[in-house]
Amino acid sequence: MTKEEAEEYIYASYLKAAAHQDYSARDAEKRHPELTRDLIHSLGKTPAVLVTGSKGKGSVANMIAAILQSRLTVGLLTSPHILDFTERFRVDGIPVSDADFVSCMEEIRPAFERIEENLPEGICISPMGIQAALALTYFNRRGTDFNVLECGKGAQYDDVANARHDYAVINTVFLEHTRELGSTLEEIAADKAHVIDGEQKCVYVAPQEDSVLEVVSARAKDFGVPLKIYGKDFSGENIIFTKQGMRFDVRTKKCTYEDVRIPLLGSHQARNCALAIALCEDALGGIDLPEVKKRLDALTWPGRMEVLSQEPFIMLDACINRASTVPVKETLKELGIGEVTVVIGIPDDKDFCGVAEAMAGISNHIILTKSQNPHYVFTKGQVGKLAEKGISAEWIPDTEAAVQQAKAYGLPFAILGTTSVVAEVEILKGQTSFFAC
Repeated sequence: MTKEEAEEYIYASYLKAAAHQDYSARDAEKRHPELTRDLIHSLGKTPAVLVTGSKGKGSVANMIAAILQSRLTVGLLTSPHILDFTERFRVDGIPVSDADFVSCMEEIRPAFERIEENLPEGICISPMGIQAALALTYFNRRGTDFNVLECGKGAQYDDVANARHDYAVINTVFLEHTRELGSTLEEIAADKAHVIDGEQKCVYVAPQEDSVLEVVSARAKDFGVPLKIYGKDFSGENIIFTKQGMRFDVRTKKCTYEDVRIPLLGSHQARNCALAIALCEDALGGIDLPEVKKRLDALTWPGRMEVLSQEPFIMLDACINRASTVPVKETLKELGIGEVTVVIGIPDDKDFCGVAEAMAGISNHIILTKSQNPHYVFTKGQVGKLAEKGISAEWIPDTEAAVQQAKAYGLPFAILGTTSVVAEVEILKGQTSFFAC
């Protein structure tokens, strides 16, 4: 088996069944985590935390892993990747090698083939189930002390939630993936609250709408699992924006950690870090603050409120809906940047209109672009859709050309887009002079 064949196998069952499924159906009707439950549960031999929420799951997971690495060997499963599929599976920050990726797939493939052979058409093994099994197989080989697992869009019908986990994090929940998870905030919260299954020592909850907190609290009470809630049990305080990232203090009931710094932008990243520190304080029985500060200060998380250049100021974020523009606009305001050029690379079936509408008030120019990934559809028709809403935009169907045009306008600019666009910008970043003034 080659690396490419291993990647293809992850999606083979899904692609086979997709033609027989109703695209508009909810996850409850077409996802079957029970198929992989026993296998994934059996592979969970190491203490673990499961991270869910509507945004910021990967950032929190990355921060937790970085802090735990101050004392432990840590496995980390996240998605999606930016440049290479193996980025999804890391031990102590290092992606799985191509050889180990293939070898782990070959090890687990017979178990999935036994499941697949009895499935009727229209029912599949979730790609997330195969990835979770591969991750845990690899982490077991490496002898990790603790694993950090990021859920997909939900939890109730997400195979990753089949993994044993001693802790869970529920980041802020908002209306997203309504087709799959539910049409109300409460329905989405109920799905994500399934990270609570009674085996957790504690669950850590980000700021939430009251209705979400009610749903989560009710499930935690039913299963006898304690909650620690942002603003009550821990918080980020004295938050300061800089062009290098965020500075803040983290308060828990045990300690106040002063002058924490992360090279990521947005007050939400300070809250994410408070979540991570609160959990790790309990999981580790205490924190070596100088060592943790050093690890947090060295964080890298491409495409998540990432600063590509100081002068001119250029920011990159994997933003694909209106809600995700809130931290972008907040950051620009806090940095004193009142007007920007915005490059938007979001497929036709995502919320490009919402992003453009939200950014229009502070945008001197809006440039619509596309990635070269054939699996996503971007069309010039986006320009017309925005024109109907009174928003002027230009169409430059090449990421590099779009960024070059943004540079030519001479203003600070933000690049907002799906992961395939983020990946193309990251490749440009590798050309060291591309974003230079």
